Amino acid sequence: MDLAQQLRAALRDIRWKRIHDFGPEEDVFPEGQAPVLSERPNLDLAVMALDGDGSFLDAANVILSRDQPRGLISKLDADLSSTNITWQRWNQKRWDGARPWISTPEELPAREQLGHSPSGTSEAVFMSPYPASLFKLPLAFCLLEETSAGRIAFPDIRTKLRQMLTVSSNQATRDLLKTLHDNERIGAMNRRFKRLGLDTIQIEGTDPDTGGNWNVGEITMTSMDTAKLLWLIQSDSAAAPLWMQPNGKQPRSKLNSKEQRTLLKHLGNQAFSETLSTANFGVGGNSSDIFKTPANIEPGIPSLVPDKYIDSITGEVAFKYEGFPINYGEDVRPYNNTIARKEFLHKTGLTYNFGSDAGIIRNSESDANPSYIISYIGNLGFRYTDPAFADRKSYPVYDDPGPIAYVQEIPRLGNTVDQLMDDLFSKLSGSGDVL
Repeated sequence: MDLAQQLRAALRDIRWKRIHDFGPEEDVFPEGQAPVLSERPNLDLAVMALDGDGSFLDAANVILSRDQPRGLISKLDADLSSTNITWQRWNQKRWDGARPWISTPEELPAREQLGHSPSGTSEAVFMSPYPASLFKLPLAFCLLEETSAGRIAFPDIRTKLRQMLTVSSNQATRDLLKTLHDNERIGAMNRRFKRLGLDTIQIEGTDPDTGGNWNVGEITMTSMDTAKLLWLIQSDSAAAPLWMQPNGKQPRSKLNSKEQRTLLKHLGNQAFSETLSTANFGVGGNSSDIFKTPANIEPGIPSLVPDKYIDSITGEVAFKYEGFPINYGEDVRPYNNTIARKEFLHKTGLTYNFGSDAGIIRNSESDANPSYIISYIGNLGFRYTDPAFADRKSYPVYDDPGPIAYVQEIPRLGNTVDQLMDDLFSKLSGSGDVL
């Protein structure tokens, strides 16, 4: 079974009856138990396998939606662009039924199309979920390219960049967006992504005076373009060609080595390991690896928790988000010292309606081992919950300690993909292929 088929199988394995929906209006709870999700959510999953030198081995992209309830494999061309999916800007009213759903390319208004049209006949329209705070990743990339070009001084953004990426500070993000507006570089940023062949990544509609006004449908990303961006970020400038830009040239990052290290360091110091990885709860790996499973937590990617977030007395993951303390309530030191064997350089995103996570997975013991990039974007925010919380009149994301922000089928998916990639790399190693 090839990588794309395996990813499709992983999406189809999600236990849909375990996902409950609190409803479209935040802070308004249904009577009794929240009902089970009535339609398949829109999920966009991409994975890219790289050898020990960071060179391309394989990639796959699979979507799942109410129109594609059993999953659809994206047919990728040589530049890793889909040839069978038309991407649509997200419209929450369509999802919630207040506006008609669009199922065919012929029905899709041009203003709602995201990115370029696939060549030939598209098999499906996919309404691409809002990336939430995942958009801070491409924003950081462009900010650092601006500092490399000397248009923005790095000391002016250093602290806010770290805050934006590691603890997802919204205020720092607004300030950084305002910096781009003040330097008249917002348009240049979006044109840069289009020139790179990452045209589904766009950060539009933000307020030039405040950096705020982050609108669903105007800030956009798809999983494969996100994976390609991460590949570009981590690649050596002298590496083999990645893909071809629309102008026929090879994409090249404008980051110097210091800025590249800075960006990767901040992604590696991600505080919110609670999406594809549940490391903040001390959970990961195979079920036999788990010392103690906190209630209602599924094992995700077995990634290390950065030491800076581990309390020296309790071993619990604790930090502040926008001045508010967050504590996951579990001693993660036994897990970190034995089970956690991978670095996850990533950025997460979460709103009421959306959740996302994308990053680079590396072996924590050796840079020479193969690695992979995973990118997940979906409309499963904290509006959706697990059976244990379905009768609640409060959201588990706000619990203290131990906030559970995502339905646990998401880390379960991350764990499945991680084991799949371990098997892939093991088979390649055993076959004698160069890794």
